[in-house]
Amino acid sequence: MMVNVPAGAGMRAGVVGLGRMGARHIEVIKALGMSLAGVADISEQARAAAQDTHGIDASACFADGIEMLRAIRPQALVVATTAPSHAALVLAAAELGVRFVLCEKPMATSLSDARQMMAACQRAGTALAINHQMRFMEQYTRVKSLIGSPELGPLASVVVAASNFGLAMNASHYFEMFRYVSDRAVCKISAWFEEGKVANPRGPQFEDRSGRVLAQTADGTSMYLDFSVNAGNGVTAVYICRNGQIVVDELNGAMRVLTRKAEFRELPTTRYGMPSDIRTENIAPADVVGPTKALWSALLAGEPYADGLAGYHALACCVAAHVSHEGGGKPVLIEDRALPFDQKFNWA
Repeated sequence: MMVNVPAGAGMRAGVVGLGRMGARHIEVIKALGMSLAGVADISEQARAAAQDTHGIDASACFADGIEMLRAIRPQALVVATTAPSHAALVLAAAELGVRFVLCEKPMATSLSDARQMMAACQRAGTALAINHQMRFMEQYTRVKSLIGSPELGPLASVVVAASNFGLAMNASHYFEMFRYVSDRAVCKISAWFEEGKVANPRGPQFEDRSGRVLAQTADGTSMYLDFSVNAGNGVTAVYICRNGQIVVDELNGAMRVLTRKAEFRELPTTRYGMPSDIRTENIAPADVVGPTKALWSALLAGEPYADGLAGYHALACCVAAHVSHEGGGKPVLIEDRALPFDQKFNWA
Protein backbone atom coordinates (compact mmCIF):
# COMPACT_ATOMS: atom_id res chain seq x y z
CA MET A 1 0.00 0.00 0.00
CA MET A 2 1.35 3.40 -0.98
CA VAL A 3 1.53 6.05 1.74
CA ASN A 4 1.50 9.74 0.82
CA VAL A 5 4.41 11.37 2.60
CA PRO A 6 4.31 15.20 2.90
CA ALA A 7 7.02 16.92 0.87
CA GLY A 8 8.55 18.42 4.00
CA ALA A 9 8.52 15.28 6.12
CA GLY A 10 11.63 15.13 8.29
CA MET A 11 12.94 18.50 7.09
CA ARG A 12 14.66 20.50 9.82
CA ALA A 13 12.78 23.75 10.37
CA GLY A 14 13.14 26.81 12.55
CA VAL A 15 10.70 29.53 13.57
CA VAL A 16 11.71 33.06 14.55
CA GLY A 17 8.94 34.98 16.31
CA LEU A 18 6.65 33.17 18.74
CA GLY A 19 3.64 35.46 18.85
CA ARG A 20 0.17 34.57 17.62
CA MET A 21 1.31 33.88 14.05
CA GLY A 22 4.47 32.10 15.16
CA ALA A 23 2.41 29.65 17.21
CA ARG A 24 0.29 28.89 14.17
CA HIS A 25 3.37 28.36 12.05
CA ILE A 26 4.61 25.80 14.57
CA GLU A 27 1.26 24.04 14.25
CA VAL A 28 1.65 23.95 10.46
CA ILE A 29 5.25 22.72 10.61
CA LYS A 30 4.22 19.83 12.80
CA ALA A 31 1.24 19.01 10.58
CA LEU A 32 3.59 18.79 7.57
CA GLY A 33 5.83 16.32 9.39
CA MET A 34 8.78 18.69 9.59
CA SER A 35 11.22 18.45 12.47
CA LEU A 36 11.10 21.61 14.59
CA ALA A 37 14.82 22.06 15.24
CA GLY A 38 14.68 25.45 16.93
CA VAL A 39 12.66 28.54 17.78
CA ALA A 40 13.64 32.08 18.68
CA ASP A 41 12.02 35.12 20.25
CA ILE A 42 13.37 38.09 22.19
CA SER A 43 10.68 37.50 24.82
CA GLU A 44 11.61 35.05 27.57
CA GLN A 45 7.92 34.62 28.31
CA ALA A 46 7.22 33.64 24.67
CA ARG A 47 10.05 31.10 24.73
CA ALA A 48 8.75 29.60 27.95
CA ALA A 49 5.25 29.36 26.49
CA ALA A 50 6.63 27.56 23.42
CA GLN A 51 8.37 25.04 25.66
CA ASP A 52 5.19 24.37 27.64
CA THR A 53 2.72 24.36 24.75
CA HIS A 54 4.72 22.61 22.05
CA GLY A 55 7.12 20.52 24.09
CA ILE A 56 10.21 22.28 22.74
CA ASP A 57 13.40 21.59 24.66
CA ALA A 58 15.02 24.60 26.31
CA SER A 59 18.21 23.94 24.32
CA ALA A 60 16.28 24.60 21.10
CA CYS A 61 14.98 27.99 22.27
CA PHE A 62 17.00 31.09 21.47
CA ALA A 63 16.68 34.79 22.24
CA ASP A 64 18.33 35.76 18.95
CA GLY A 65 17.09 34.50 15.58
CA ILE A 66 20.42 34.71 13.77
CA GLU A 67 22.13 32.88 16.63
CA MET A 68 19.50 30.16 16.23
CA LEU A 69 20.20 29.90 12.50
CA ARG A 70 23.91 29.50 13.09
CA ALA A 71 23.36 26.92 15.80
CA ILE A 72 20.79 24.63 14.20
CA ARG A 73 21.37 25.23 10.45
CA PRO A 74 17.76 24.50 9.42
CA GLN A 75 16.66 23.57 5.92
CA ALA A 76 13.47 25.62 6.26
CA LEU A 77 12.74 28.81 8.15
CA VAL A 78 9.67 30.80 9.14
CA VAL A 79 10.20 34.50 9.82
CA ALA A 80 7.22 35.52 11.97
CA THR A 81 8.76 38.51 13.69
CA THR A 82 7.67 42.11 13.22
CA ALA A 83 8.67 43.70 9.92
CA PRO A 84 11.81 45.64 10.98
CA SER A 85 13.76 42.38 11.49
CA HIS A 86 12.58 40.58 8.34
CA ALA A 87 15.42 41.71 6.09
CA ALA A 88 18.27 40.81 8.46
CA LEU A 89 16.82 37.36 9.15
CA VAL A 90 16.19 36.53 5.49
CA LEU A 91 19.66 37.74 4.50
CA ALA A 92 21.21 35.59 7.21
CA ALA A 93 19.14 32.58 6.18
CA ALA A 94 20.29 32.91 2.58
CA GLU A 95 23.92 33.30 3.64
CA LEU A 96 23.71 30.18 5.82
CA GLY A 97 22.18 28.04 3.09
CA VAL A 98 18.58 27.72 4.25
CA ARG A 99 16.70 26.20 1.30
CA PHE A 100 13.19 27.49 1.99
CA VAL A 101 12.10 30.69 3.74
CA LEU A 102 8.53 31.73 4.50
CA CYS A 103 8.44 35.36 5.63
CA GLU A 104 5.43 37.14 7.09
CA LYS A 105 4.10 40.32 5.54
CA PRO A 106 4.75 43.12 5.10
CA MET A 107 7.87 41.74 3.47
CA ALA A 108 10.08 44.57 4.75
CA THR A 109 9.92 48.15 5.99
CA SER A 110 11.53 49.59 2.85
CA LEU A 111 11.69 48.75 -0.83
CA SER A 112 15.48 48.68 -0.77
CA ASP A 113 15.46 46.02 1.99
CA ALA A 114 12.97 43.95 -0.01
CA ARG A 115 15.21 44.10 -3.07
CA GLN A 116 18.21 42.99 -1.03
CA MET A 117 16.20 40.06 0.36
CA MET A 118 15.23 38.90 -3.14
CA ALA A 119 18.74 39.32 -4.51
CA ALA A 120 20.36 37.40 -1.63
CA CYS A 121 17.91 34.52 -1.97
CA GLN A 122 18.40 34.37 -5.72
CA ARG A 123 22.19 34.23 -5.34
CA ALA A 124 21.97 31.50 -2.70
CA GLY A 125 19.30 29.43 -4.43
CA THR A 126 16.94 29.99 -1.49
CA ALA A 127 13.24 29.82 -2.29
CA LEU A 128 11.60 32.86 -0.69
CA ALA A 129 7.86 32.95 -0.04
CA ILE A 130 5.83 35.76 1.50
CA ASN A 131 2.80 34.70 3.52
CA HIS A 132 0.15 36.14 1.20
CA GLN A 133 -2.22 33.18 1.06
CA MET A 134 -4.93 34.26 -1.42
CA ARG A 135 -4.34 31.54 -3.99
CA PHE A 136 -5.00 28.95 -1.29
CA MET A 137 -8.24 30.41 0.12
CA GLU A 138 -11.62 29.34 -1.27
CA GLN A 139 -13.05 32.85 -1.01
CA TYR A 140 -10.58 33.83 -3.76
CA THR A 141 -10.06 30.61 -5.70
CA ARG A 142 -13.83 30.22 -6.16
CA VAL A 143 -14.18 33.83 -7.29
CA LYS A 144 -11.27 33.46 -9.72
CA SER A 145 -12.90 30.38 -11.26
CA LEU A 146 -16.07 32.39 -11.98
CA ILE A 147 -14.50 35.55 -13.38
CA GLY A 148 -14.32 35.39 -17.16
CA SER A 149 -16.98 32.69 -17.40
CA PRO A 150 -19.86 33.22 -19.87
CA GLU A 151 -22.30 33.91 -17.04
CA LEU A 152 -20.22 36.71 -15.49
CA GLY A 153 -17.88 37.95 -18.19
CA PRO A 154 -14.60 39.83 -17.58
CA LEU A 155 -13.75 41.62 -14.35
CA ALA A 156 -14.32 45.38 -14.32
CA SER A 157 -13.53 46.27 -10.71
CA VAL A 158 -13.39 45.13 -7.10
CA VAL A 159 -14.77 47.03 -4.10
CA VAL A 160 -13.67 45.97 -0.61
CA ALA A 161 -15.65 47.30 2.35
CA ALA A 162 -13.39 46.49 5.27
CA SER A 163 -13.01 47.21 8.95
CA ASN A 164 -10.30 49.43 10.41
CA PHE A 165 -7.57 46.84 9.77
CA GLY A 166 -4.62 48.99 8.66
CA LEU A 167 -2.83 49.50 5.36
CA ALA A 168 0.28 47.37 5.94
CA MET A 169 -1.33 45.01 8.44
CA ASN A 170 -4.16 43.77 6.21
CA ALA A 171 -4.81 45.98 3.19
CA SER A 172 -1.47 44.77 1.81
CA HIS A 173 -3.04 41.31 1.42
CA TYR A 174 -5.64 42.76 -0.92
CA PHE A 175 -3.05 44.06 -3.36
CA GLU A 176 -1.92 40.45 -3.74
CA MET A 177 -5.55 39.28 -3.90
CA PHE A 178 -6.26 41.74 -6.72
CA ARG A 179 -3.13 40.66 -8.60
CA TYR A 180 -4.08 36.99 -8.23
CA VAL A 181 -7.78 37.28 -9.08
CA SER A 182 -7.35 39.68 -12.00
CA ASP A 183 -4.08 38.22 -13.37
CA ARG A 184 -2.83 41.80 -13.59
CA ALA A 185 -0.29 43.78 -11.60
CA VAL A 186 -1.26 47.11 -10.05
CA CYS A 187 0.39 49.96 -11.94
CA LYS A 188 -1.11 53.01 -10.21
CA ILE A 189 -2.25 53.91 -6.67
CA SER A 190 -4.26 56.79 -5.25
CA ALA A 191 -4.74 57.03 -1.48
CA TRP A 192 -6.49 59.21 1.05
CA PHE A 193 -5.54 58.50 4.66
CA GLU A 194 -7.44 59.66 7.71
CA GLU A 195 -6.02 61.68 10.57
CA GLY A 196 -4.06 59.83 13.20
CA LYS A 197 -2.35 56.47 13.22
CA VAL A 198 -3.84 53.01 13.71
CA ALA A 199 -2.85 51.58 17.10
CA ASN A 200 -0.93 48.32 16.75
CA PRO A 201 -1.19 45.53 19.35
CA ARG A 202 2.43 44.60 18.68
CA GLY A 203 3.71 47.75 20.32
CA PRO A 204 3.48 51.54 20.47
CA GLN A 205 6.59 51.87 18.27
CA PHE A 206 4.58 50.63 15.29
CA GLU A 207 2.05 52.60 13.30
CA ASP A 208 -0.28 52.08 10.39
CA ARG A 209 -2.90 54.08 8.53
CA SER A 210 -6.64 53.90 7.91
CA GLY A 211 -8.46 55.39 4.96
CA ARG A 212 -9.18 54.61 1.34
CA VAL A 213 -7.08 53.39 -1.58
CA LEU A 214 -7.75 53.08 -5.30
CA ALA A 215 -5.54 50.60 -7.17
CA GLN A 216 -5.57 50.40 -10.96
CA THR A 217 -4.02 48.11 -13.57
CA ALA A 218 -2.69 49.17 -16.96
CA ASP A 219 -5.95 48.21 -18.69
CA GLY A 220 -8.12 50.17 -16.25
CA THR A 221 -9.33 47.33 -14.03
CA SER A 222 -9.58 48.77 -10.53
CA MET A 223 -9.87 47.91 -6.85
CA TYR A 224 -11.24 50.33 -4.26
CA LEU A 225 -10.42 49.61 -0.62
CA ASP A 226 -12.25 51.34 2.22
CA PHE A 227 -10.67 50.53 5.59
CA SER A 228 -11.94 53.52 7.50
CA VAL A 229 -11.39 54.36 11.15
CA ASN A 230 -15.14 54.31 11.83
CA ALA A 231 -15.66 50.83 10.33
CA GLY A 232 -15.50 48.19 13.02
CA ASN A 233 -17.09 45.00 11.76
CA GLY A 234 -16.85 42.68 8.79
CA VAL A 235 -15.05 42.45 5.46
CA THR A 236 -17.09 42.30 2.25
CA ALA A 237 -15.65 42.08 -1.26
CA VAL A 238 -17.72 42.82 -4.36
CA TYR A 239 -16.38 41.66 -7.71
CA ILE A 240 -18.07 43.62 -10.50
CA CYS A 241 -18.08 41.87 -13.87
CA ARG A 242 -19.59 42.62 -17.25
CA ASN A 243 -22.64 40.40 -16.70
CA GLY A 244 -23.01 40.35 -12.93
CA GLN A 245 -21.53 40.62 -9.48
CA ILE A 246 -20.06 38.33 -6.85
CA VAL A 247 -20.50 39.43 -3.24
CA VAL A 248 -18.38 37.66 -0.62
CA ASP A 249 -18.76 37.96 3.15
CA GLU A 250 -15.21 36.92 3.90
CA LEU A 251 -15.39 36.46 7.66
CA ASN A 252 -18.63 34.46 7.67
CA GLY A 253 -18.07 32.37 4.55
CA ALA A 254 -21.05 33.38 2.41
CA MET A 255 -21.07 34.20 -1.31
CA ARG A 256 -23.88 35.63 -3.45
CA VAL A 257 -23.65 35.47 -7.24
CA LEU A 258 -25.94 37.67 -9.34
CA THR A 259 -25.82 37.31 -13.13
CA ARG A 260 -27.87 38.37 -16.14
CA LYS A 261 -30.06 35.64 -17.52
CA ALA A 262 -28.39 34.06 -20.52
CA GLU A 263 -30.76 35.55 -23.09
CA PHE A 264 -29.84 39.10 -22.03
CA ARG A 265 -26.03 38.84 -21.83
CA GLU A 266 -25.35 40.41 -25.22
CA LEU A 267 -27.32 43.57 -24.47
CA PRO A 268 -25.25 46.70 -23.67
CA THR A 269 -24.26 47.41 -20.09
CA THR A 270 -26.61 50.39 -20.04
CA ARG A 271 -29.41 47.81 -19.87
CA TYR A 272 -28.39 47.10 -16.29
CA GLY A 273 -31.90 46.24 -15.08
CA MET A 274 -32.28 42.98 -17.00
CA PRO A 275 -33.70 39.92 -15.19
CA SER A 276 -31.11 38.04 -13.14
CA ASP A 277 -30.24 34.63 -11.84
CA ILE A 278 -29.23 34.73 -8.16
CA ARG A 279 -27.65 31.99 -6.11
CA THR A 280 -25.83 31.71 -2.81
CA GLU A 281 -22.94 29.45 -1.86
CA ASN A 282 -21.21 28.61 1.37
CA ILE A 283 -17.45 28.94 1.24
CA ALA A 284 -14.74 28.37 3.80
CA PRO A 285 -14.45 31.48 5.98
CA ALA A 286 -11.14 33.26 6.44
CA ASP A 287 -8.57 30.96 8.04
CA VAL A 288 -4.84 31.11 8.68
CA VAL A 289 -3.58 27.59 9.39
CA GLY A 290 -5.03 25.77 6.36
CA PRO A 291 -3.82 28.24 3.72
CA THR A 292 -0.38 28.48 5.36
CA LYS A 293 -0.08 24.72 5.19
CA ALA A 294 -1.10 24.84 1.52
CA LEU A 295 1.46 27.57 0.85
CA TRP A 296 4.22 25.47 2.40
CA SER A 297 3.15 22.47 0.35
CA ALA A 298 3.31 24.52 -2.85
CA LEU A 299 6.68 26.01 -1.89
CA LEU A 300 8.20 22.61 -1.22
CA ALA A 301 6.70 21.09 -4.38
CA GLY A 302 7.78 23.94 -6.66
CA GLU A 303 4.19 24.93 -7.42
CA PRO A 304 2.93 28.56 -7.65
CA TYR A 305 2.98 30.60 -4.43
CA ALA A 306 3.42 34.23 -3.40
CA ASP A 307 7.13 34.70 -3.93
CA GLY A 308 9.43 37.66 -3.30
CA LEU A 309 8.14 39.49 -6.37
CA ALA A 310 4.58 39.16 -5.08
CA GLY A 311 5.65 40.47 -1.69
CA TYR A 312 7.52 43.34 -3.33
CA HIS A 313 4.46 44.23 -5.43
CA ALA A 314 2.27 44.48 -2.31
CA LEU A 315 4.96 46.48 -0.52
CA ALA A 316 5.34 48.90 -3.43
CA CYS A 317 1.58 49.46 -3.38
CA CYS A 318 1.79 50.41 0.31
CA VAL A 319 4.70 52.79 -0.31
CA ALA A 320 2.91 54.35 -3.28
CA ALA A 321 -0.19 54.84 -1.09
CA HIS A 322 1.86 56.90 1.37
CA VAL A 323 3.33 58.98 -1.46
CA SER A 324 -0.12 59.53 -2.98
CA HIS A 325 -1.63 60.60 0.34
CA GLU A 326 1.18 63.08 0.93
CA GLY A 327 0.48 64.47 -2.54
CA GLY A 328 -3.20 65.01 -1.83
CA GLY A 329 -4.37 61.75 -3.37
CA LYS A 330 -2.64 62.17 -6.72
CA PRO A 331 -2.08 58.92 -8.68
CA VAL A 332 1.38 57.40 -8.16
CA LEU A 333 2.91 54.88 -10.54
CA ILE A 334 4.20 51.70 -8.90
CA GLU A 335 7.18 51.60 -11.26
CA ASP A 336 7.94 55.28 -10.76
CA ARG A 337 11.62 55.71 -9.90
CA ALA A 338 10.58 58.59 -7.67
CA LEU A 339 9.25 56.14 -5.07
CA PRO A 340 11.27 56.47 -1.85
CA PHE A 341 13.16 53.17 -2.04
CA ASP A 342 15.27 53.78 1.06
CA GLN A 343 12.55 55.24 3.29
CA LYS A 344 11.71 53.01 6.23
CA PHE A 345 8.16 52.79 7.56
CA ASN A 346 7.13 51.91 11.11
CA TRP A 347 5.10 48.88 10.06
CA ALA A 348 4.77 45.84 12.26
